Amino acid sequence: MKLKKTLNIFLLALFVFLQIYLFFIKNFQVLDYSRYMNEFPQPLYGKDNRTVEVSQSFRTPGPLSRIDILLANYKVKPKGGILQLGIFKDNRCLFLKKYPANIVEDNKFYTFAIDAGKVPGGNYTLQLKHFPKDKKERLAVWIFRKDIYPYGNLYIKAKQKPGDMTFRVYYISTLWQQKGRVIEKIPPLWLSRFWIVIGFLLTLLTINFIFYYFIKRLLNATAP
Repeated sequence: MKLKKTLNIFLLALFVFLQIYLFFIKNFQVLDYSRYMNEFPQPLYGKDNRTVEVSQSFRTPGPLSRIDILLANYKVKPKGGILQLGIFKDNRCLFLKKYPANIVEDNKFYTFAIDAGKVPGGNYTLQLKHFPKDKKERLAVWIFRKDIYPYGNLYIKAKQKPGDMTFRVYYISTLWQQKGRVIEKIPPLWLSRFWIVIGFLLTLLTINFIFYYFIKRLLNATAP
């Protein structure tokens, strides 16, 4: 009888911890902004055999985890070389890393993973450079000529240009931190958006409680 009571207390504590973990502790990768529009590829390596520095200012609501940039290789996949991504704040480098260029696919997004904790939420500038192994290999970043991205600007060779990169920004967050963003995206209905969110959370809680109930029944059935 004592063992059965101990198992029930343990299971209840596990259930409560699971709810706390899912809503307040567990981190998720959240897409903040995505731009798919593009017009022309901006070369990352000039005809004078010099690297062309292309930069984009941007913002991230939370700790940065990933940046995807739409690249082109002119249908010639690089055999070597590197892509260098730097992230700056007020001319101070917070993150600098080199990535292999030989996996760049033509007209596809290239994922630049950001080390955890290196870039907290805020406004920054990303700087992209290409250092080819073979001077004949060329890479480019896709650009849209109009200023659509509301949180930053495009720079080529340190000079501001009209338009933006085609890129995606991901950051780390919890479900609880995202509650406001979720509420904002719910269309206005006859039922308050607040109560819709409450209903959703209660549904998740009910599902977890049913799981807890059946596990408890199973433990009771197998207990000596």
